[in-house]
Amino acid sequence: MNFVLRIFNYRFFVWEFMLLFFLYLLMENIFSWLIFPVSIVVLAYEKILSILVYAYVLYRFTSLKLSERIYVGLFSLILARLVFESLTKYDSIFQQFTMFTVLDPVIFVIFIKSMLRSQNFDILEFIAKFHLLTYIIFMVIYGKGFSFSLDSVDMIDYGPFSGDSRIVHARSIFVLIIPFLWYLHSYITTKKNKFLFPFILIAAVILLHQHRSVWSSTLVALFFYLMASVRNKKQTMPRLLTVAIGTSVVLVFTYFFVSSLIPTFLEFLTDRFSEILNPAKEGSTGNFRIEQREVYFKMFLERPIFGWTFEGFEMPNPLVDWWPEMSGQHFHEGYMEMLFYHGVVGLLLKYSF
Repeated sequence: MNFVLRIFNYRFFVWEFMLLFFLYLLMENIFSWLIFPVSIVVLAYEKILSILVYAYVLYRFTSLKLSERIYVGLFSLILARLVFESLTKYDSIFQQFTMFTVLDPVIFVIFIKSMLRSQNFDILEFIAKFHLLTYIIFMVIYGKGFSFSLDSVDMIDYGPFSGDSRIVHARSIFVLIIPFLWYLHSYITTKKNKFLFPFILIAAVILLHQHRSVWSSTLVALFFYLMASVRNKKQTMPRLLTVAIGTSVVLVFTYFFVSSLIPTFLEFLTDRFSEILNPAKEGSTGNFRIEQREVYFKMFLERPIFGWTFEGFEMPNPLVDWWPEMSGQHFHEGYMEMLFYHGVVGLLLKYSF
């Protein structure tokens, strides 16, 4: 197991790469689908791994940083409360595993940070290239039905797919923000075109997949990157200004080129983007989020501390009737999901970290 693998200019011992592969990389949905293209298998693996990771974090508790130990302790207290509730009300050790998985990212992030520290991994470039290459391979295999129509696609197993002609679910486009920022930073720092072209490709991918939550997140991430770069003197204002001017020129030429060849396309994207500023637009996903927020926030106020927990899975959906019974409320917004199921306690635990 001391053989060395060379991947993306990184050298790994086989056991190191296997550690990354099974405990980190396989948690990316489109990558795991390339390995196990069956949702039952993927979800079972994620559930089993999440339990094992939690057990390992408890085992390594004393080696964690103080802030991490505090979060693990709070997570464990909430989990103990849920187990007690499940045993007393439902005669089962844990009535709905989803109550564990929506909070589990806290534990998983602590585990990944601990693993990277203990193995002295510095793999930002590796992760950036991994997400880009995984996306390209996935789209080569499954992307033939991609279009801008947003037509629904009926599938037997939706897995990591969006369920429409965008093909890829927003969560897998969201992680492309990592290579987006890494290639941008590398180009600004080195001015080498080998970083510019992947950056343009990723920016185009994020734009063309039309996940507006990803658009918003990318803009926010870009803003904080630029502010942090100047504040920490990683980049100078003149250099950033030069890049901004160059980008503006390219965008202007792109605008005239696209508007001449496909004038309706820009109108389409403008209409899609306008829903970010006008989320209440009739029939939009933003409007559905607002409806969910209005309905479920009133229910949250009835149990604001710990939320509705397992009872939230038993009640009928107050907005739609096409979801199976006992399958939960199918939220389109993570914050409202946490408030409803776990209350203020769960929301603060997950998002403050």
